[in-house]
This record gives sequence, structure tokens and C-alpha cells, in this order.
Amino acid sequence: MFYLVFRSRTVLFSAIAFFCSFQIIKAQNASTNNNKFYELNRLNQLNTDTSNNFLQNNAYQVLPENVDQIISRKGAFFKEVLPYKVSFLPITLLSQYSSKTIYPEVSRNINNLGFQSYASAGLFASLGPLSIQLQPEFIYAQNKAFKIGSQKSSNTEYLERFGEKAYQTFLPGQSSIRLNAGAFSIGASTENIWWGPGQFNSLLFSNNAFGFEHLTLNTRRPAKTLLGTFEGQVIMGRLEGSGLESPLSNLLNDDWRYLNGINLVYGPKWIPGFFVGFSRMFQQYSETRGDTFRDFFPIFAGFQKERLLEDFDNPRDFDRAGRDQQLTGYVRYLNTKAKVELYFEYGRRDHALNWREATLNPEHARAYLFGFNKLFDIPNNAQFQVRGEVLQQQESINILIRYPGTGGGQNWGGHSPVRHGFTHLGQMLGPGVGPSSNVQTLEGAWVKGFKKLGVRLERLNRHQDIYQKRFLDPSEQGRWVDLSARLLADWQFDNLIISSNINFVNSLNYQWQLAPDSTPEYPRGENLFSIHSQVSLIYLFNKK
Repeated sequence: MFYLVFRSRTVLFSAIAFFCSFQIIKAQNASTNNNKFYELNRLNQLNTDTSNNFLQNNAYQVLPENVDQIISRKGAFFKEVLPYKVSFLPITLLSQYSSKTIYPEVSRNINNLGFQSYASAGLFASLGPLSIQLQPEFIYAQNKAFKIGSQKSSNTEYLERFGEKAYQTFLPGQSSIRLNAGAFSIGASTENIWWGPGQFNSLLFSNNAFGFEHLTLNTRRPAKTLLGTFEGQVIMGRLEGSGLESPLSNLLNDDWRYLNGINLVYGPKWIPGFFVGFSRMFQQYSETRGDTFRDFFPIFAGFQKERLLEDFDNPRDFDRAGRDQQLTGYVRYLNTKAKVELYFEYGRRDHALNWREATLNPEHARAYLFGFNKLFDIPNNAQFQVRGEVLQQQESINILIRYPGTGGGQNWGGHSPVRHGFTHLGQMLGPGVGPSSNVQTLEGAWVKGFKKLGVRLERLNRHQDIYQKRFLDPSEQGRWVDLSARLLADWQFDNLIISSNINFVNSLNYQWQLAPDSTPEYPRGENLFSIHSQVSLIYLFNKK
């Protein structure tokens, strides 16, 4: 299952020696990849859950491994079949329905019109330092036809429809095999990864796409030092194309892509609740990768393109190597007295030529997100939560100067060296809203443990880069904007959690189409109203 091509024995043995250099002691890891657990643990951080000191120190920026340490506490969410050896993981059943069109977001589901079902269950076992987790996933989607319209990106395999008939797949899901040593873990996994502080989206890795095969070396909890806490992860992975028909099919390479990434988070001991992080990711087609240490670990290469070009006799050879980079930096501040958190993440793809260019033109090929989370205490041990987030992927206006006209530049999820973009099996690995889309989210809710009653408002501005390039004179075609209002209702009945929502979406200028009665003198876009509903059942074998 974990098929990674290593053509250099030296690199392979060096990596194994490095990974195995830690003292092995008893540890445990178990992932559920369920947003309800993530939300609860984030709330517990704001409430300073003193039953688990880990909650107070975790930067909540390396997922799922850090959350695993919280949700795998004995008696919390798992039923131990044999003491300290084998545990049942929660059973998750999810059903979703979309009426007239798709509404993209970070989700365990694929883009689909009609009904869709998701199921997951599994076992976690440990023996000394060894842990094995089997948590496969099954997805069935009705996959009905609908008006897709024009291509949404020239450098991203972003599928709005998965083939032309009903879609189903059975995947390893959140499965892994690991060796654990104190705060560290090494292993092979198909688990989803979440890097960055975002609540609804992430610039690099989120739960949006199917989990991909990867080797990982990561912290399982914050590693304490004299300077503060450190968390991190290094991965070597394999990304695949969907193999399905799409507007980009004739341009895509059939080769799989090699991925190498690193994420580091530091929490200074002098500023409680403050965390600063850094992530870097490279991908390239395996057929163009070499055999040296730099080829397997480009994350340790220089940041300036001038330095990288020194390794090539002809600068064009660098472009032909097809090495694509994404880089992010982020901060998060958590104040438990005020019960509030603030965060910001800024990313850039494409190397800067040198430090001068990076300083003068920091907005080139950038994306960013920022958000907040605030709790207000109310009677009956409940709380009122207000949270929000802004994600901006659209190219900055500097493309008008950097490139001739509006034809240059790339969206955050795609770049010409790798035409698949930062995707796996046709899904974006980071933001779930699609390439070059911007979204603003605001939510207010009554919360008490797993229980929630609330409303989420959202404005989704779809595929802005394609809009700017295709419609040079936007006097007729307006921007495609989705305005949505979502009702949220989650409740816990002993060991059963029912999570539901219904989303009412009004799409303005849908697919940039003009209404039948539109005229050049009085242009009017086509609007579409749709409903999207979802219900999930989570069974906990041993309620907290």
C-alpha cells in the first residue's frame, strides 16, 4: 500500500537511521478525522480543560496527530477490547443531499449533486512502541449531471463531477502503522493531515481530499525544551491523479507525484498561548526526480531561485524538473482568561528570485487566511460561541505589472510545473472551496460539549482568477458569488452524537451565465437557489 520509489540506497538508509534514532517507549496514537472532535478540543483549549495539561500547550497546528493524544485518552471515546491493547474506534455514518448544484467546502465528501453517503469504523491496537490503526472509509455518491460550465482552472485538476455515473470508492482512510517514542512518532500512513491554524480551511493540508500514502516523522504532543515547546512533522508522500475525464485530461501527465513537506511550530515559554509556525511543501512528477539527498528532501534547499539555479547548467533545466513549491507562515494567539483566539496564515507559491525580490514583491503568488474564536459564558454551564474566518486565494493585482496583460500568474492551488496542481485524486489538498475562490465565514452558536445550536453565514466568491482572465470586459458577466445561511444542530444522546445542518444557498451570476432576458444594454446574470443538507451519526463505544 505504501509504495514510494526510492532509487538511492544511501538516501533510504540515511532516512531510516535518522527516524529510528529515538529511544522507543510505550505510546499511543489514534485518529478519527472527525470535525466534531476537532471543534470540541478547540473549545476545551479556550476553557482551559485542566483534566489534560496537553490541551493547554498544544498549538493545534499539526493534525491529526496532536488531537489524537486528546481523543485517545482511556475511556474518552474508545472501547478497549483488551486492556491497553485493542480499542474500537467511533463509527461514523454520514448522509448528504445537494438539490441543484454543488457547494464546495472542506468535507469528507466529494463534489456531488444528489445523495451521498460516507461510512467509517475501525480498530486501534498497540504493543509496546508499536501501534496499528485500521480505519477504512467508504463513499457512495449519486453523482447526477448538472451544468458545470467553463473550466475553473488551467493548472489544477479540480473535479466538479467525478465521472459520468454513480461514484463509489473504498479507501484505507485513517489507517497507519507507527513506532512511538515519547513525544515522537514514525510510521507509514494514509491519514489526513491538517497544517495551519485555520478552523474552516487551511492553505496547505486539510481534511478536504482523500488521505494519501506517506511516510511521516512527527511529534505526538508538544516537545518541551528550555526555550518553550516545539511541534513538527516531516512527510514523504505519493499523490495521484484521478484518472477521470476533465477539461484538463489531455494536458495531464499520467505519472504519480512525489511530495516532501515540513511543518514546524514553536511556542515560546515567555508568551503563554502564543505560537508561530512555518510550513514548506514540494511536489514533482516522479519521472523527473533525481537520486540525491536534495531530490528526496527539497524542503532543505535554499529559498532563493538564484541559489537553486546554481545546480543547473541551463536555467531551463530547472523548469523542466517540474519542482513545485508552496510556503506558509502563521501565528496563533490563545487567551484563556478572555476565552478568545486569533490567528493568521500567509502563504506563497513559486520561489522568489532573491531576497530583494521577495521584499519588494511579497504579494506575488500569495494566499492568506485569518480568523477568530470567542466564547461567552451563559447559564446552565453552556456558552455562546462566535467565530469567523476569511480566506483569500485570488491573485494580487501585481500580476498586471509582473505579466503582460491579465494572462499571467497562477492560482494558489496550481502552477505550470505540475499541471495537476496541489491535488490528490481530483480534490484540492488545502482549501475546500476550489481554486482561486475567496470565502468569508461567520458563525454564532449555543454550545455545550458536543451539543450545538447555531447559524453560519458565508459569502463564497468563486474562481476569481479564471473570471479575470476569461472576461476581459466584465461589463456583462458579473462575479459568481454564493450567499448562504446554514442552520446547525448537534446533539448527544448517551453514546450517540447526531450532527446535522441545512444550508440555503443563493448563487448570483451562477457559472457567469446571463439570464435569458439579459441584453447588452441591460445585462442580468442568471441566479440559482439550492439547498444542501447533511446528517451524521457518530457512535462512541465508551462515552466520556
